[in-house]
Amino acid sequence: MNIRKSVDHVIFDFVLLAVFIAFIIIGAGYQPMARQLPLPISIIGGLFIFVLVLSDLFPVVERVIPLVGRQGIGGQVRETQTDANGDGNTESMSPKAWLRLLRIVCWLIVLIVAMKYISYLLATGCFVFLLTWVEGRVTWWKSLISAVGTVVFFYIVFNLFLHVAF
Repeated sequence: MNIRKSVDHVIFDFVLLAVFIAFIIIGAGYQPMARQLPLPISIIGGLFIFVLVLSDLFPVVERVIPLVGRQGIGGQVRETQTDANGDGNTESMSPKAWLRLLRIVCWLIVLIVAMKYISYLLATGCFVFLLTWVEGRVTWWKSLISAVGTVVFFYIVFNLFLHVAF
């Protein structure tokens, strides 16, 4: 197996795949009406991440599906650098970037657990507020507006429009 991407990138893709699998499992346990939105989104996202993981492990997948390896608009992550000999060497993430990645993974785990034990509206609101305020360094009132807006949107879509009880 010839992995061209940094180990950090591959680990992050596997963690993201695990998060999507967890969301699929949780979404599958919802009532039929409640799973109409989160389950398809989780499945589609999980499939995309699975293809990304395959391209990380098997470079031939990236050649067969070139869209997987393309960099998005405004993307600034560069996986490999070529030196004078033409050899590609991968750059590792800094310890500070690793710590930030670990914190974001912990935020997602807390969200998953909180959704199980407290209402999804409260868990989502707290998640959006704390993530934007603590990690995003957004002012508290903008974070609060984002959280309230997210909760109102979810309430309208799930409770009023879809008549779903979690």
